[in-house]
Amino acid sequence: MKLKGLGLMVVVLFTLPVYASKVIGSRVGANEKSAGFFIEAFSSKGRVLYKSIKLDENGKFEIDFVSNEPLVYWIDNYPVFVKPNEDLEIVLPEKRSNVFVLGGDNQQKSIVTTDQKGSANIQIAGKSLFNNLMISEIETSWGNFVKEKKGLQTVEEINGQYGLTSKLIKSSKDAEVNKYATFYNNFRFLESKIQYLRTHPERKVDKNYFDVLNKISLSDPAVNSLKIIGLRALVNNYYAFLKLSQGAKITDDDLSDNGSIGKMDYLLKNASSERIINEELNQSIIYHLSIKGWNPELDKIMVAAIERITDSAAKKNLIELREKYSKVSKNAIAPAFSIPDAAGKLVNLNDFKGKVVAIDVWATWCIPCMHSLPYFLKLRDKYKDNQDVVFMSISTDNAKSKEKWLAFLKSKGMNGIDLHAGDETATPFEKAYNITGIPRYILIDKQGKIIEDHAPQASEPEYEALIQTALQTK
Repeated sequence: MKLKGLGLMVVVLFTLPVYASKVIGSRVGANEKSAGFFIEAFSSKGRVLYKSIKLDENGKFEIDFVSNEPLVYWIDNYPVFVKPNEDLEIVLPEKRSNVFVLGGDNQQKSIVTTDQKGSANIQIAGKSLFNNLMISEIETSWGNFVKEKKGLQTVEEINGQYGLTSKLIKSSKDAEVNKYATFYNNFRFLESKIQYLRTHPERKVDKNYFDVLNKISLSDPAVNSLKIIGLRALVNNYYAFLKLSQGAKITDDDLSDNGSIGKMDYLLKNASSERIINEELNQSIIYHLSIKGWNPELDKIMVAAIERITDSAAKKNLIELREKYSKVSKNAIAPAFSIPDAAGKLVNLNDFKGKVVAIDVWATWCIPCMHSLPYFLKLRDKYKDNQDVVFMSISTDNAKSKEKWLAFLKSKGMNGIDLHAGDETATPFEKAYNITGIPRYILIDKQGKIIEDHAPQASEPEYEALIQTALQTK
């Protein structure tokens, strides 16, 4: 009896439904020597498929994927809607052409061609095939519209484009794909509307202009199908458009800053999508840390985000970043370092106790650094007779670029406290101060405490004002 029961259990286990989708395809005129491509798919858990595809001698490929939900497969950047247990054959165009064929040997085929202007012309011979390409059609139509108008489209033209794509969606009777297509259509509609406001910042619009906010939601399941870059664009555009509808100005820092505290706070309070929390909120925090460093306001966001994030690796990383950045922030004791100067002599931070230390972290290959360095050097010359302040430039050029750095110092007449942190003899300065981007300005007071770990650039009046305030403090 036990064996029979076990056998019955085995039967039950192996008869559970398996939702396997298969995508087979080829590229016109390709063979095994032709360039391959990537295929991606996303769900609420994030990216669930990411694979580099190589073509065989006949230019063919095959992908099997198990999923119990509809997915948008980004095949060589073509979005194709695929349902569970659905098999599709994809024929990709030659790299030099723009022909996209979707069909199977025993099915009628749906062909997407592109004329000289880049507009998509679809010949529909099979309803299901058209539905698989619906999102691609929406994306192509909006892409061509933006390209043709060169970002200078009028409100009337934007509304007209939205009407055309909405009409295209209505031609399909598949309710499931229509939900996804409608989401993509509304997303692109909002994107064009906010782009119009960016190019016409003085233009006044009425309340009806923002009606698309009633048609799109960050909680829509279709959000999960977006590629990473698309998810970021959606969140940033949605938040900015929402704030504009509430009276904000397109030029406000809150709308242009990818690491905006306001945006992150909004996501914590309103976003239910795991992907938005795990990916976009997480990346916004990391971006804010790299540009502005840690502060108590951000810390509240980080604590709440760590509680909400379900991705274990992302959660662990945020916990570690919080600890690292909080140790090198305003009012913290500046980590000691020893870095060689142009002559190879080690210079210690502790050598300048009782002085205000102004640090410019830069590199010879960094173009923004080259723009801001002259302002730093001008200030260094201005305060050269003030014994209470030290201007220190620290290069992050690697050891192989040391000669280039030395030549640069000579060409610019830089003979002050100029250090090279790329030498092996230097202490791990970049790691200690979380240097993830340059130029980076750090100010340290007379007591050895950090005034600002991400100070304004030397070209900004606020930078010198901070130095003057520090000099006046005993």
